[in-house]
Amino acid sequence: MKKLLVQGDDFGFTKGVTYGIVDAIDNGILRNTGLFANMPSATLAVSFMKDRPHVCFGIDFNIVSGPSVADPKEIPHLVDENGEFIRSGVRVRDPRFKTEEGRREMFPYDEVYKELRAQYDRFVELTGKKPGYLHGHSIQHEHYNEAIHAISEETGVPYSHDIQMQHQFKNLFQIAKTRSKASTSKVFDPMEQLNKDPLNDILTNQDYLLQGEYIAIGGHPGFVDNELLNLTTLSLERVKDHAMMTSKEIKQWIKDNDIELITYYDLYQK
Repeated sequence: MKKLLVQGDDFGFTKGVTYGIVDAIDNGILRNTGLFANMPSATLAVSFMKDRPHVCFGIDFNIVSGPSVADPKEIPHLVDENGEFIRSGVRVRDPRFKTEEGRREMFPYDEVYKELRAQYDRFVELTGKKPGYLHGHSIQHEHYNEAIHAISEETGVPYSHDIQMQHQFKNLFQIAKTRSKASTSKVFDPMEQLNKDPLNDILTNQDYLLQGEYIAIGGHPGFVDNELLNLTTLSLERVKDHAMMTSKEIKQWIKDNDIELITYYDLYQK
């Protein structure tokens, strides 16, 4: 039997995103989602957790949107004068971001670790337990990944990337042509996002996805609200990911191919 891990990121980003993720769980195939512990809507998101024990709730470490959890004075390279994280669109246009030396300068390890650890501790404070997995968000860089690995070693909570590599998951990110340009360009292109068709991407590439034992489908399901439009360029395409995860077609595909929905817990809590 094939095993499918469906992951939806940014739980608690905004109210709209939160309600969209909950709907994708209750009426769709979503079984893994990561909390944005730094956002005001994180408390709302946590309120939905206890009644959904079949879902693995992890943490998505966010240092490109919203307020910091750590004292802004202690992480000056990560935030602006208002204590808000410097947006990813600004980051990737900084000439320093093009080199490893520049990225390490832009994101000092001590500051990145301090904020990520503060977000981890906030998750535990809000939920009373450890997250089910650790996950990165938006732009990736050396100190960021090193800090996640350090927290993973300290807490015993696995890094999602490491688990998927260990089990040799097949996913659409390995097929460049299926990736939305809007997702990777950091430029808001409404038509590019509205033309996204994740269901068709899955069905078109199903032969590849079904080659191995483990399949991963990721996305950013959610409903769009005005707060989201003010916080990120990755906005409109969230309704497309939600539609895919709740569609009759994807449920039938799972049934037809004798696929089992799994969580990260199934992979390391043996």
